[in-house]
Amino acid sequence: MPLPGKGNEKTAAVIGADGFIGACLVRALSRGGIPTLACTGERPALRDGIPDPDLLEADVVFFVPERISPAVAERQPGRGAEVLAELRALLTALSVSGRRPVFALESSGGTVYDATREPPHDELSAVNPATAYGRAKLAQEEVVAAAADGVSPVVLRVANFYGPGQGASAGYGVIGHWMAAVLAGKPVRIIGHGDSRRDYVHIADVTDALLAVARRASVLRAEKRPVVLNIGTGTGTSLHELHRRFEAVVGRALTCEREPARSFDRQDSWLDVRRAAEVLGWRPRIALADGLADTWRHCLARPHAVEDEGQVPPPVRGPAR
Repeated sequence: MPLPGKGNEKTAAVIGADGFIGACLVRALSRGGIPTLACTGERPALRDGIPDPDLLEADVVFFVPERISPAVAERQPGRGAEVLAELRALLTALSVSGRRPVFALESSGGTVYDATREPPHDELSAVNPATAYGRAKLAQEEVVAAAADGVSPVVLRVANFYGPGQGASAGYGVIGHWMAAVLAGKPVRIIGHGDSRRDYVHIADVTDALLAVARRASVLRAEKRPVVLNIGTGTGTSLHELHRRFEAVVGRALTCEREPARSFDRQDSWLDVRRAAEVLGWRPRIALADGLADTWRHCLARPHAVEDEGQVPPPVRGPAR
């Protein structure tokens, strides 16, 4: 069925609509009144190299597949190459269409920057990924930037995202894993030393940023160079502090198991997000305490929610702190 956009109405396509971010984004675009093509494993953007006709009509294309994680990238080096090949084929198809849509790539704010530099990292900070996942994400950024004649590249370097409905799949999201552990009556795991700090951003804030890209497509298309934006909270939170906040939300002390750091784990990493405010008019609005409470309420209401990625209700918003 063709996208129903008419006149000046924006239309969008989401590659990876069956992942956590993708499913949340499709819901946000729908609530925002933006007709959207949801590309999944059952309805791929490309089939035998031929693009879905609706894909070529989209004003904004979001590339948010979640087939690799930091852990998967280390164990299966070929997975990153597969995603990169898909990305190249997709960009070629869009370039041939001659419409030059905005192409928004979800990249990694936590792994592409040089870990030897003190955070917060802004978009001009040095990149020097030390993990297979970070290298895979940076390679995606480079491929998208090189396709600027055929698409308008927008790279969103997203921090550690979490929220209602996030699954506890391997390599993704300490918060999702902790929620699943508590529901199962198991200890929560702290990997590495608990003083390492990360930037935890609620999925609703992430989708708000992506929605802002769709709404400002005309402005972004006029940019002469690829637009790179950090999407996070601008604040680093240690695992120890996250554990304390989680205990406060759950309402009881939680047993911990400690494990040594893995080869792909980083130390401190959080983002400077001021440029996203300037370019998109976007700011994070959900404080960590509110986001954890929101996610925990969802888990209690749906004990198997951590296994149902993407089934996300509208979040409860709280004032940013």
